[in-house]
Amino acid sequence: MTYLPLSYLLGSRAKVDIIRILVNRQNYTGRKIAVLSSTNPNSNKKALDFLIETGLVLREQVGNAYHYNLNDKHFLYEPITTLFKEEEKTINKIMKCGAAFIEEFAPKTLAGFVSYLRSSVVLTVLAHSFPVKDLGDYIYEKTGFKVLVKVIDTISLNEKSVSDYAEKIYFWNNYKSIVKMLDSRNVVKTFFNF
Repeated sequence: MTYLPLSYLLGSRAKVDIIRILVNRQNYTGRKIAVLSSTNPNSNKKALDFLIETGLVLREQVGNAYHYNLNDKHFLYEPITTLFKEEEKTINKIMKCGAAFIEEFAPKTLAGFVSYLRSSVVLTVLAHSFPVKDLGDYIYEKTGFKVLVKVIDTISLNEKSVSDYAEKIYFWNNYKSIVKMLDSRNVVKTFFNF
């Protein structure tokens, strides 16, 4: 997962990532949580064990697997879910404003996603000749959030350019379709030798 403001709240990014995943009130296996949070299995297990000891996370055996969910009777349940839902609302506001701007002023933009870089909100877009400052100003005007806008130019775009973003859940368009587009462009370039 990318850095988000709450990522070190409990002293471990793995713990926060697990809570972030469980806030949506679904039961997940430990393996699924590790995949969704992009943490290694050992860190994931330690974090889950810690959260179970505190009582914030409950573990239930279902067949051969353990399923985990947040304990809605824990005294920290309400404040923690409120925190994470506010974080999600912030991301959604920025994405909606960014999408509205792109639809109106830069419709050929391929994709975009929101992440955090320590204390800055970063909006990265895949586009050619993109009005970076205008997008930043537009989002600030509509939401009150200052964002750092990064552009990956589609002229020099290759699969390596977007591979770091493949796992991001905030992609506006499908990563696979972007890779297909790149493959098609490379076939045409090869055919015409340029």
